Amino acid sequence: MSEQTGERETGPRDVGPPPGYPSGWAADVILADGGTAHIRPILPSDGPRLLAFWERLSERSIYLRFFGVRRGLSQADVDRFTIVDQSVRGALVALIGGEMVALAHWEGTPAPTAAAPTAPAPVAPTPAGAFPAGEAAVGDARGGPPPVRPAPAAEVAFLVEDAQQGRGLGSVLLEHLAAAAWERGIRRFDADVLAENQQMIRVFLDAGYKVSRTWDSGAVRLSFDIAPTERSVDVMRAREHHAEAASIGRLLRPRSVAVIGASRRNGATGNAVLRNLLAGGFDGPVYPVNPAAAAGPGAVSSVRAFAGVEDVDGPVDLAVLCVPPPQVAEAVEACGRHGVRGLVVITDLRDHPVEETLASTARAAGMRVVGPASLGIQCPAVGLNASLTAQMPPPGRIGCYSQSGPLGAAMLGAAEARGLGLSMFVSAGDRADISGNDMLQYWEDDPATDVALLHLETFGNPRKFARLARRVGRCTPVVVVRVRRSQLDAALLRQAGVIAVDRVSAGFDVAQLLANQPLPRGRRVTVVGDSRALVRLTVEAAEAGGLEVESVLLRLGSDPELFTEAMLAAAETSDALMVTVAPLPPLPVEPLATAVADVAAGLDIPVLAGVLGGTRIPELGTVPAYASPEGAVAALRRVVSYAGWRSRPLGAVPATSARAAEARALVAGRGGRRAHPPSAARLGGARAPRPRAAAPGGRGPGRVGRLDDAQSAALLGCYGVSVEPMIQVGSEDAAVAAAHRLGWPAVLKVRSGPYQHRPDLGGQRLDLPDEAAMRAAWASLRELVGPDVPLVTQRMAPAGVVVVVGSEEHPRYGPLVSFGLAGPATDLLGDRAYHILPLTDVDAERLVGAVRAAPLLSGYHGSEPVDVAALRELLLRVARLADDLPDVARLVLDPVIVSGDRVTVLSAEVMAGRPPRRADAGPRRYWTAPMTVGEAAPAR
Repeated sequence: MSEQTGERETGPRDVGPPPGYPSGWAADVILADGGTAHIRPILPSDGPRLLAFWERLSERSIYLRFFGVRRGLSQADVDRFTIVDQSVRGALVALIGGEMVALAHWEGTPAPTAAAPTAPAPVAPTPAGAFPAGEAAVGDARGGPPPVRPAPAAEVAFLVEDAQQGRGLGSVLLEHLAAAAWERGIRRFDADVLAENQQMIRVFLDAGYKVSRTWDSGAVRLSFDIAPTERSVDVMRAREHHAEAASIGRLLRPRSVAVIGASRRNGATGNAVLRNLLAGGFDGPVYPVNPAAAAGPGAVSSVRAFAGVEDVDGPVDLAVLCVPPPQVAEAVEACGRHGVRGLVVITDLRDHPVEETLASTARAAGMRVVGPASLGIQCPAVGLNASLTAQMPPPGRIGCYSQSGPLGAAMLGAAEARGLGLSMFVSAGDRADISGNDMLQYWEDDPATDVALLHLETFGNPRKFARLARRVGRCTPVVVVRVRRSQLDAALLRQAGVIAVDRVSAGFDVAQLLANQPLPRGRRVTVVGDSRALVRLTVEAAEAGGLEVESVLLRLGSDPELFTEAMLAAAETSDALMVTVAPLPPLPVEPLATAVADVAAGLDIPVLAGVLGGTRIPELGTVPAYASPEGAVAALRRVVSYAGWRSRPLGAVPATSARAAEARALVAGRGGRRAHPPSAARLGGARAPRPRAAAPGGRGPGRVGRLDDAQSAALLGCYGVSVEPMIQVGSEDAAVAAAHRLGWPAVLKVRSGPYQHRPDLGGQRLDLPDEAAMRAAWASLRELVGPDVPLVTQRMAPAGVVVVVGSEEHPRYGPLVSFGLAGPATDLLGDRAYHILPLTDVDAERLVGAVRAAPLLSGYHGSEPVDVAALRELLLRVARLADDLPDVARLVLDPVIVSGDRVTVLSAEVMAGRPPRRADAGPRRYWTAPMTVGEAAPAR
């Protein structure tokens, strides 16, 4: 395994990357057909790969790239391609199985000497679609001289092996090449393409950039700025969706399967998987791989055995690995050589060295991986049971994914007990590759899946999960069983429209309702039954769940016809019906169940049945049955909430004005010295806080630490947020002078120690109307805190509700915004709401209403309502700042006064830090870093 390039060395031996090699640009990617490739910057040692690549190119491909036929490459040509500075000249290669299959490069010119700095050039601001913040720091860690700064425009060209064309390599290479070039300071690509090369022209035109075209002598010059646009990001994510969905489709609908480690011993893992495959009805060839069996009896379970997967005389789409851990690496490499398209690794590799390289080795060979420690996968519609369990539900409309083998088995058992069918089942195990995000991508377009049911122990990429779940949930309900829950977990799931439950049984309670009944239009439910006790229990449970409940109590032992009449009448004024079915010997229950099913089939509202004792009654058909009133009500309540979320508008991210480039330069410490606004002034000998220098190891000239008041106010001003000026004062006369300068009425307050943000401790003197009041306030505060504690003067803000607004760059969730009312009581109660970005106008409204103290904003107990619209606008502007600036590690606006006609920000604290890598930003790439559900809430 190459530590620097991240690929398994199956091709020519590399001598190692040169100093300054940007290894952070390397990435595994999924192609349009679901296959995989490895992208990385070219190496000087790639010459043999390049020559072999050239030999596989057709004359037509060479002609279209070079506008003529070239018979071979000289050593000078090889050096020209492979020896680049990745700045003025740069190149990326795509590899599959260690072989070069595509080359993309830019050719620029050095920036004019007058513009070239003597020190390393600052890293350019990185837009949302470029490499995630922090990549450069990782990639350039090997040191070396700084690269020559390029001019802002560069020529770009691509070359893709004939056999690999049409797989999307050109598109994904363009994304990565543009991000790399942007990082180096290039802002525009120019490409000269033969007019007849329509395939390459489409790569540029379809990428979402604004492309200008000029024609000259049979060639087209295409020019475009490479800063990501809203359309280019949308195009990238649409391609990501289709590629990831295709990769899952290849796994779940293979044409042939090999079981590597197919034992002849009953009870062995490989034997169980093979028998389940054969018994499931899979109609493609199944190949047992067992060297001993191939050399001896020649068969396993009466099926011809092979010594190795490479001995199979036909293509293998899916391989199931059931070999001991030391044999997994060789099995994966053999599968790659044979062209296997996907792997299910049953072997538990925990604490084994091969676990760290499993996914990268497989992806470099074009394969995706389920596992290791997977229970297996099932696709009942095609008879595929590549799992350890013989239990395979019939085909149905619920898709299941589990990160736990035992809980996966519990899911299969729960489905069978309820008579529910599944569209598919995937057990991810230790999740080296395939994740819940991949499954969401597949389920979004899968016509066989109406409900997505996932058990999640970890989020690999929470920001992407929220984005996908929110999009998928608009057409396919997403139900998540979670083991542990933190405040942020709950916020993420709620914001994405996910139905969250804490047990597998509760998940199926909800899933069977969603899969078989229409969504309710509201919260009105009518309970119909002939058992007084059962109807009363159901009504009480529904009322406790916040539903609007009516009941119809029939005579005990009523005929099915009376139930039919009551249900039809109640449906006229209800959004859902709950029918209690209490078997009453000797009366048969089947006629009543049939009547309930017949009525439900003709209604456009959901019908649920509460069956006393939990007896399964087949005559109920698609009407979901529940063993207890509480279970039925809990499922309905969750579905009602989901239906409400789905009916709400998506909202939009408003186009708030911002000076983002100026803000980035300010946070990075490149903003220059400005005239200090009043907030940074000092009177009477008081010293203003000094700005902190960059910490050792900081990124270039960037700033790490707290910004001073002037810098914080300037930064917020770039996003249209004004901070009320304050002046630090060192004497009574200075306090009076400051108040004259800022305006009366004024405030004198302590801004340090326990008194900050704690008005209940008496460290403030408010609404001072004149000089006499200010002098009296000075004397009383000095008596309270002593002569050395700093005091500040500020203009009195209008009366209103005091709130706190903040943002944070969370290491797993990415940028967050937070909101809550100020004060120790709400701090103790944890009454804070968080939201993952981006934040829409609808999200901002919901964020304000998410805290328990929200009624104070709308006129609680006769108080005056405040300007909530202005508060929402502030939240949207803070969200824009947080999304634009990963360097801002934390931002706190405290206090913020929301009054009748405005919001007033009285204090701002901004902490700058090294920008983390954002998991859902930049060009398409795998993201596999785990995040444990239940992680602590972010720091305030």
